[in-house]
Order: sequence, then structure tokens, then C-alpha cells
Amino acid sequence: MTLDYKDIPLQVLPHFKGGTGEAHARLFTDDRGKFMHCTLPAGSSIGPHVHEGSYEVMYFLSGTGVCIDDGQEIPLSPGMVHYCLAGHSHSIVNSGAEPLVLFAVIPNC
Repeated sequence: MTLDYKDIPLQVLPHFKGGTGEAHARLFTDDRGKFMHCTLPAGSSIGPHVHEGSYEVMYFLSGTGVCIDDGQEIPLSPGMVHYCLAGHSHSIVNSGAEPLVLFAVIPNC
């Protein structure tokens, strides 16, 4: 299967997962999980949340930010991958002046 994210409708998600600002997401979902291309404008964040029964992998494409991984702050830049294991918490904050763009995979386990 090949997905072209230009063909997936853009969703504007205010206060995504309780975060600040909004997330601009193109989301593909099926019975096996989710694939999300997400842009966080400057000053926006994905709020802290725990992954129950699944995990999440995020690949950062552009921009800079901070991942709060189980309470530990980790600077983010393009080319980095964040892996949030099942049962762990994380949050993503765009701390830069440019949009923070990421691609996430969240399987149904």
C-alpha cells in the first residue's frame, strides 16, 4: 500500500491531547493502527499522555522542539526518532520559531 498525504484531508486539532495551540494533522487509520503526518506551529504542543496498550514512533522531519519523555526533557531536531513504549508518557513541544513537522506510527497492539 502507498499513501499520498496530499490526498488525506487536513485536520486542525485545537489543544491536541491537552496541549497548547493546535496541531495540523493528516491521519490514516485502519484496523492495525494509525499513521500521522503532523505539523505543530510555533508555540504549539501535543499535551502529555500515556500510551496504554500500544507504543508510538515519531520521526522528526523539520523544525526544533522538546520531547518530554517520562518527565525528562530531550531536545528535538530533524532526523531524530522518538520511541514511546507502551505504559510510558510523553509530550512534544515546538520550542522553535518554525513549524515542527513529524511523522508518527501508532500500531494497535
